[in-house]
Amino acid sequence: MKILGYSERGIINSLIFSIGEDKVLMNKFIETITIHESFNLGTPERYTVLLEQSFSDFGDADLVIIIHYKDEKIEKAADKIVLFIEGKVKTSGSNWIIKTQFDKYFQKKEYKGYSSNLFYQLYFKKQLIDNWAILKQNKLDGNRSGIKSFFRNRKIGDNPIVEKAFNLIECKEAYYIGIIPTLKEDLKKFNDKIDFEMSFLSWERVEEFCRENDLQKVLNIFDYNDKQIYNRVKKLNN
Repeated sequence: MKILGYSERGIINSLIFSIGEDKVLMNKFIETITIHESFNLGTPERYTVLLEQSFSDFGDADLVIIIHYKDEKIEKAADKIVLFIEGKVKTSGSNWIIKTQFDKYFQKKEYKGYSSNLFYQLYFKKQLIDNWAILKQNKLDGNRSGIKSFFRNRKIGDNPIVEKAFNLIECKEAYYIGIIPTLKEDLKKFNDKIDFEMSFLSWERVEEFCRENDLQKVLNIFDYNDKQIYNRVKKLNN
């Protein structure tokens, strides 16, 4: 049976299910990301992965990887690192340009579709982590006002599954990563100063990772979506 997924979510879902419970392979995937210099993967005890998880007013996340360093029975927030990952792709009708998206974010103005801007999406996740304790206390106190954010207040709400995910992401540190269609060489040229720590991974590098580790099911989905992920050149030895 061949299972094919559409666009960035199809690839992300296939990638995670192909990695499965192979902790060594997950370590290798994380190490392909050029995360901020303060990040140290070390030796994880285990991982928890959330796919397409809602965080209510703070937006959905394509992928959340929670890195655990202690046994579940004794684990504290200080024993976890969280990676928030959002994917963007080149569509058939238009290209995704990192500079254009950054300029829209930098203006800090509300516009139609701002909630789909990569920089806003990841910034809202940073606000979620930075204000985790306040949001938690607000929920315990029955305070529904949320926190002040761009354009409006944001809160977690009452959805029990969102609340489960919210509790899972309590951590000592978090990192914010965009998987984008910009080619590796072009990504090196992007040096605009972002007002929070953010990392990037090219789809080009993700496909290389899949090829290096023989993740054929994911490669099939790259082929299926072809140039609607990034401006790729199909490898003849696929």
